[in-house]
Amino acid sequence: MRPVSRKAMSSAVLHQQTNTGPIVAKVMGSVKKLGQQYQNATVVLYNKANLQPIAIRKPDQNGNYQFLGLNTDLKTFIVAFDQKRQFNAVIQDNVVPK
Repeated sequence: MRPVSRKAMSSAVLHQQTNTGPIVAKVMGSVKKLGQQYQNATVVLYNKANLQPIAIRKPDQNGNYQFLGLNTDLKTFIVAFDQKRQFNAVIQDNVVPK
């Protein structure tokens, strides 16, 4: 028998790749409905490079949300969905963690 060498192959199509680096940034904001703070929403943070969701949050009772522990080089966008389905989803594009 001969020795066999095995090598792990990258499957970039199936896995989300994130850059390593400073992980001290955050994204924060608030959800409003007709100018009033709104808590009945689902806020999803997506990676813009591969369109994969990074995290999901529910706003607090004042309509505020935050995503902590993000890389400062990450390019993202946020989609907020109305849980009561009275309004269309809202998108905020080109969100950069700070």
